[in-house]
Amino acid sequence: MKKNKQLPKLAACLMGAAALMLQGCADIKGPETEKLCGPWTSVEGKPDVLVYREGDSYKVTVFARSGKTRRLRPQTYLLVEEDGNLFINTGYRIDVAYNEAADVLTFSPGGDYVRKEVQP
Repeated sequence: MKKNKQLPKLAACLMGAAALMLQGCADIKGPETEKLCGPWTSVEGKPDVLVYREGDSYKVTVFARSGKTRRLRPQTYLLVEEDGNLFINTGYRIDVAYNEAADVLTFSPGGDYVRKEVQP
């Protein structure tokens, strides 16, 4: 009998979690986000990043080296828009801003990135 009483509570919790997940994966609107796409390099010597579109979502891949062998270990994060502000969640929130006039991408914390020249 106790299982039957807990089932509606469990269903409500699962519905709430599903709604939160869908809200976090919402696509980012606007043509200005497309301008972020491409490879970026840090002006402060931090790992390079790549911003790209996958379906209706935008993602950021950070090309960091780790361990004794300094092996390349890319990490990919979903670029999320909330109240007009962009951020990625790496375990903590990193805000992302784009200065179109200077073509500079800023991660806060993380510093400034300039668009990387693509070699043919």
